[in-house]
Amino acid sequence: MFYIIETDTQLERLQALGRLGGYIDIVPTNYYFHPKLTSTVAVYLRPINSKHGFIIPIDHEEGLNVDKERVYELLKSYTSLYTLDKKYLLYHFNLQGATDLSLLYSMVKYDKLDYSRDFSFINIFYNKFKNSNITNKLIPISKLYEASEKIYDKVKDSIEITIPHGFDFYNKTATNVFYLLEQSGLGIHTEKFVEMFTPRELKQNTVNDVTYTYYNLYNITSRPTNAFNSVNYAAIPKTDKHRSTFKPQNDFFVEFDFDGYHVRLLCEQLGYKLTDESAHMQLAKKYFKKEVVGDEEYNKAKQINFHALYGRIPEEYKDVDIFVQIQEFINSLWIKYEGLGEVENPISRKPFTEELKDMNPQKLMNYLMQSLETSRNILILKDVLRYLQDKKTKVVLYTYDSLLFDFSKEDGKDTLEELKDILESNKKYPVKFKYSKDLCL
Repeated sequence: MFYIIETDTQLERLQALGRLGGYIDIVPTNYYFHPKLTSTVAVYLRPINSKHGFIIPIDHEEGLNVDKERVYELLKSYTSLYTLDKKYLLYHFNLQGATDLSLLYSMVKYDKLDYSRDFSFINIFYNKFKNSNITNKLIPISKLYEASEKIYDKVKDSIEITIPHGFDFYNKTATNVFYLLEQSGLGIHTEKFVEMFTPRELKQNTVNDVTYTYYNLYNITSRPTNAFNSVNYAAIPKTDKHRSTFKPQNDFFVEFDFDGYHVRLLCEQLGYKLTDESAHMQLAKKYFKKEVVGDEEYNKAKQINFHALYGRIPEEYKDVDIFVQIQEFINSLWIKYEGLGEVENPISRKPFTEELKDMNPQKLMNYLMQSLETSRNILILKDVLRYLQDKKTKVVLYTYDSLLFDFSKEDGKDTLEELKDILESNKKYPVKFKYSKDLCL
């Protein structure tokens, strides 16, 4: 069939069509398995302005297969490439210049790009071979092509969206950071893990007592979620029963927690100086006007700070200097938002525009703080991953204000001190750490 590319002549013709760029869709061995546990069955490629796409079989039961390296060379020759999920694409081809359409849509429309792989002609095979990691090798190549054509028709208009400022930060830096973060997986006691978390289909992201996570980057504030196979890895219950299901692949887990992270991020925006003492404790001393603060007052201060971060400053404390500055900051953001039509993250330049629904001053500030937290963490993770690239110790889980490491004694205690220095950024963001043989830290 003319849309199936199998010969050198056909590949050369398809390569010549790449001067305007194209759209790429990966066909893995199984759409529902974690990409770490799949291989490439075929590639759907739609050159820009072409009336139809083409499919290149790489490891399919039908017809001739093309060497994957040859396909990679073809894809690299395209002036631009658009894809549904760039992080997913990286598991199959290292195409750093690709544009993530789902990310682009979410940054501009603050919504999820609407497409689905729920096709009756595909589901027939998945209903029969749902637990097989070669399901797509059994589906006729013509049906895989048809599915990709239908998805392209759903998303093609997104290619025309104007790239917003800040897009490269997420499309390049964030995508690579979270791709690398997903590689190590989390060690588990498999039977206990299944009992406590009841994953939908264990084989989809678990092998050899390791479970793999997947970060979703397509959220309003850019703060990623991390759920796969019916397990929410970003919100592991704090009970010993749940946390004891995890085990290190090296020697022990080490968790670094940032102190009063949002408080410090906000104070940095205000130019309000904090020391390396607990941020909540420093502010508690101001609220209660005393140098020695008890546990009850400390906990109350944490609650006050939490409300302030969401723009709900308690009336009895609104004249405290930091709350005066927070309110002025909220007001200035809203004036800018209404006057210019947008406010941007000072690190990533991610815009928050009038496309957002039901906005108010407090919500805008909260969105900005979550985005600021995420963008700083992305830069920190980038430095951490670079530092660990020649070590056995790995960072295995990111949960907003903490990082979890799978530590190897072979790397020495200095590794922990150096990681601490990276996270703290010259003591601006103090951390504390604890370690354990499981996640009961």
